[in-house]
Formats: sequence, C-alpha cells, structure tokens
Amino acid sequence: MNGYLKVLVVSYGLYISNAWAEDAPSFKNNILKIPRVDTSEQVGKYQNSEFKLAPDGRWDLLHANEAQRAIIDAIEIKILESFPMQVHVLVSGFLPTPCYHLGPINKRYADNQFEIAVNMTPPPPDTGCITVLEPFAITIPLDVYGLPKGCYQIYVNDKSGSFELSTDNQVEMQLLMESED
Repeated sequence: MNGYLKVLVVSYGLYISNAWAEDAPSFKNNILKIPRVDTSEQVGKYQNSEFKLAPDGRWDLLHANEAQRAIIDAIEIKILESFPMQVHVLVSGFLPTPCYHLGPINKRYADNQFEIAVNMTPPPPDTGCITVLEPFAITIPLDVYGLPKGCYQIYVNDKSGSFELSTDNQVEMQLLMESED
C-alpha cells in the first residue's frame, strides 16, 4: 500500500472513529434518553435528558441537566505538519475544586465556525472538598478533513481564535491513482 493511500485510510479512520465517539440517543421501556441537546445559543446546553412516552402519545420530560461550563484560561490552535492537515485546540483552564471533573466536550461545526463546549461535572451533593482551583489541560482534535481552503473561527466557552487552511484539506482519489502508475 503506497504512502498516500495509507494517509487516506488512517485519516478516514480517525474521522469515522471520532464521529462514532458521540453517545447516541436510546429508547427503551418508553424512555427516550438523549445524551446531548444543542440550542442555537450553545452546543451541548443540556446533558442526559430523559423523556417518557405517555399513553396519549405526548412526551413527558423526566429530567435534563443544564451543562456547567469549565473555566477556560487560554486556547492555542495547532496545525500539525501533515497532509491532510490536522488541527488541534489546546485548552487550559480550571475547575472550581479538585472534586469537579471534566465533563463532556461537545463540538459542532457550521459556516466556517467550530463551537466547542468544555463542560464540568460537579461532585455528588454533600461531598467534602477543599476550596482550591484545580488546573487542567486538554487537546481537542477538530474534524477538518474535507474542508475547503479558507479562514475558520473557533469558539471554546468564552475564548476564541482562528486558523487558516491554505489549501483544500482532502486527498484527491485521482491523485492517488496517478501515483500508483
């Protein structure tokens, strides 16, 4: 297998595995569980919503948790030296106490904008915890394969940045076939 085809297969596999990483809604025993609900204002605004199907066909909301966003200190955008190009967002911030944990990281893309919500999960009620900020640092890969060249905006909670793709970010199948000849 030549080098270009390997890159294509690996890149496609990374793209697919990331797409499948999101939890999917489920329906069992007349209960609809939706792991993430987006609003026009915020990606992942509500987490772990549950609805019950009533006998008359309506849906009754059992519960929904409003996402709690982590405190973001800074973001850094890294374009890796590869083709197709890969873009990572390095995020550093703080949690209110060491008893909080990073929660789901929700992403969506539209109109040359990536919106990322870095959430946190609070400790169980009545958990004793020292009151000191807990730092964190994470790397978030963006799904940029197949995007055309251009400028892109990134929003992570209350921070923003941008990057530019200098060329269309996809491997041409025709180019692969010609290189095999």
